[in-house]
Amino acid sequence: MSHNLLDALKSAGLADAKKARRAEQEKKQTEHKNLKRGAAAPTAEPVSPSSPKSPEPKGVAIENAELQARERLQAIYRQAALPNTAGRKKFYYQTLENDIDCMMISDVASALLERGKYAIVANAAMDDYILVSRATALAIEAVDKKRVIVFRRQET
Repeated sequence: MSHNLLDALKSAGLADAKKARRAEQEKKQTEHKNLKRGAAAPTAEPVSPSSPKSPEPKGVAIENAELQARERLQAIYRQAALPNTAGRKKFYYQTLENDIDCMMISDVASALLERGKYAIVANAAMDDYILVSRATALAIEAVDKKRVIVFRRQET
């Protein structure tokens, strides 16, 4: 029921507030049930298949989401480089393939890694591992959790 029609019925004495409220609730419930079943919600204007407002197929939507995730990761990795982290200290970690690997890092980088200021993540191509800052690791983790290899949650 539209508000104009509802007001007209109220003024004519054919509907009262309880009936109007009940009719609105029933309308909302039927719309909700239709949406749950996958039926389109009733709209004022019909949507043609060639219209830009038509919903995308699931496959296209998934591809678009994956493309956006890849673009976000590329942008993050462009800013991920940490200077002067190479050194003589060996740091062992477990890779995505469950292998034990070793990274040669400096004493300072090792201490920062232990405190949670640095993290080890898979590089953009997922074929090697790099050392990144905490903020970069959090950004990468937001996009793809399995790329983060070593990340201490609590800072000391």
